[in-house]
Amino acid sequence: MNQIIVPAKIKSQVEDFIVEEIGEKWICKISNIFTPNLNPDLDNLDLDNPQEFLWCEMEKQNIDHLQAIKDISRLISKGVDAIGYAGTKDKKAWTSQRISIFQPNLEKIKAFRHPNIILKNFKWNKRKIKIGYLEANHFKITLRDIDKKEAIKISSSIRKKNWFPNYFGAQRFGSLRGNNVKVGKLILKRKFDEAVWAILTDIGDEQLEVISARKKLKQEKDFASALEYFSNYLKLEKQILFHLARYPEDFLGVIKRAERKNILMLVHSVQSKIFNDVLEQALEEGMDFTKKGQQSCLLMGYKTRFFNGRLGEIEQQVLAEHGLKLEDFDVQEIPYLRIKGSFRKAVTEVRDLEVEVADDENFSNSKKIILEFILPSGVYATTFLENFVSLG
Repeated sequence: MNQIIVPAKIKSQVEDFIVEEIGEKWICKISNIFTPNLNPDLDNLDLDNPQEFLWCEMEKQNIDHLQAIKDISRLISKGVDAIGYAGTKDKKAWTSQRISIFQPNLEKIKAFRHPNIILKNFKWNKRKIKIGYLEANHFKITLRDIDKKEAIKISSSIRKKNWFPNYFGAQRFGSLRGNNVKVGKLILKRKFDEAVWAILTDIGDEQLEVISARKKLKQEKDFASALEYFSNYLKLEKQILFHLARYPEDFLGVIKRAERKNILMLVHSVQSKIFNDVLEQALEEGMDFTKKGQQSCLLMGYKTRFFNGRLGEIEQQVLAEHGLKLEDFDVQEIPYLRIKGSFRKAVTEVRDLEVEVADDENFSNSKKIILEFILPSGVYATTFLENFVSLG
């Protein structure tokens, strides 16, 4: 399929990437003007009938989601676990989402101020907001510095798009080193020593001091010494080095003791790569995933049952090309890595799509494309946009 792909700039300014969360019975709208460092307004909150959880909207700009949660918890004197949310939002963006606070101190809430966060629209509820409560996100995104002629073609192409492939994005595979799949496969093949060495010494697009540290360790193979020169922000690497400095041959043990989310991410990246490859091959062969009964592809695991027909043949072929078998996902040495397998929608519907082309006030002789659309939870807007533009 010949698809027009042209360069475009995304997130040139925070207002260019707006995300508004949609729940079962709510949509979190951004303010007309972002005015942080103001005390929250609790005037409409029923103070006579409090419940265990205080729900509100967290509107933020230019702050990482987890950092925002940490800052809120610190400023209202609560633990991080006391704050619930349905999904994470981008850092360089203007976002609004609903959060819950367990047994809040209302005086602390009233005194809350932050340069990047607004808390608003408070009400009581009996339950905590959790991952899964989110249904969709409404996006308003401005793409900039687009060639004038190309902008017309791209906008026309976007308007015709009702569905798009639900590929996993590049961030799943390692944004700096791109070795997540490699390491994940090594773990699945029980090559724990090679996996650990790859985590420690594979080189990518990193700071020179980090590259130098990885090269030095690969040459000297001295874990205790490496503890001194590996940067502290390389938390997984430091955790591994600390253990191996004491137990130099315990590669399985160090993976067991590493933070679960980091190791799971590596194995999940293998699932994701296989999913992408299967979907790409199936779409090239003209398979229609919009039909009822054939809307998903597999996320491989040891309990996976292949689809019937041509799709099942593609799944088995791609799995073999990756040098894997289903039983490889049953890592009994590390119980939380016993991956049963599941499904993921192969294509995603784009709802309420609006497209506008205008002169770009930030880049001379260029156009901007302003997009509004709704995507289901867990689907990245950039995955949709990459069907049309290369984002810079």
